Amino acid sequence: MAGTTGTPETGCADALPGSRSALDPNRAIKPGRHGLSPETVAGIQRERLIDAFVHVVSERGFAHTTISGVTEGAGVTKKTFYAHFSDLDECFLAAYQRGMDILLRRMTEAYEAAPSWPDGIHAGLRTLLAALAREPRFARASLVEVNAAGQQVRQARIDNLLRFRVFFADPSLPPVPVSVVDAIVGGIYSAIHVQMETGEAEELPSLLPSLTYFALLPLVGREAASPTWRRPRLTGCGRSAPTPLT
Repeated sequence: MAGTTGTPETGCADALPGSRSALDPNRAIKPGRHGLSPETVAGIQRERLIDAFVHVVSERGFAHTTISGVTEGAGVTKKTFYAHFSDLDECFLAAYQRGMDILLRRMTEAYEAAPSWPDGIHAGLRTLLAALAREPRFARASLVEVNAAGQQVRQARIDNLLRFRVFFADPSLPPVPVSVVDAIVGGIYSAIHVQMETGEAEELPSLLPSLTYFALLPLVGREAASPTWRRPRLTGCGRSAPTPLT
C-alpha cells in the first residue's frame, strides 16, 4: 500500500506542506465511531505525516530525520507511516511534489493575470518569493534539505525546474534557446537557495527587483528591464550600490 494517494483534507488543498501543525486538535480523528470513511481517515493521516515531515526535516535536517520523529510529530504509529510511504524519501517526494504543484499553480495564475510578459514574470516571482517567505519550513525543506535526499527526490527537483520553462514561452518573445531559459531559471534558483542558506526566509521578497531584472535582461534588453531596478546610488564610501524599487 506504500505510495497510495490519500484524500486531502477539505479546504486545505492549497496549503503548502508544513504550513499547519499535524497535532492540531482539529485534525485529530476521534476514537470509536467517527463517521469517516476509511479513505478519508487515510487521507487525513497522510496529510498529517507530510506536514510533520516538513516540520521535522526543516528543524533537524534530513540527515537527522527519522521515521520515529515523523510519526511522533504526526501523532500516528509507524504502521500508519508504512501504510502510506515505503521510506523517508518517498514521504519527502510527496511533500516536495505537493508543494511545487501549489507554487507553480499560484505563479501561473499571477503570470496569466498580468498585462504583459515582463509584468507576468514580475508577478510570478513576487508570488513565489512571498509564498516561500510565509512558509519558511517548506522553503528550507525544498531548497536546502532536498540536496541531502535520495536520487528520486533530487531528480524531482530537476524535473520541477524544467516546468518553469513555460514562463519563457510567451508569443510576444522571439524564440529563446532552451539552454538560455534553463540558465535563467537556474540562476534564480541559485539566488534563492543562497538566501535560504545564509539568511532568513522572511527576507526572500527583497530579492524581487534583482531577480526580475535578471530574468528580463537577456530577453528584452537593459533598457526594457531597467524599470525593475534603479540606477546605482552612491554609498557613504563613495561606491555605487543598486537601489531596489519598492
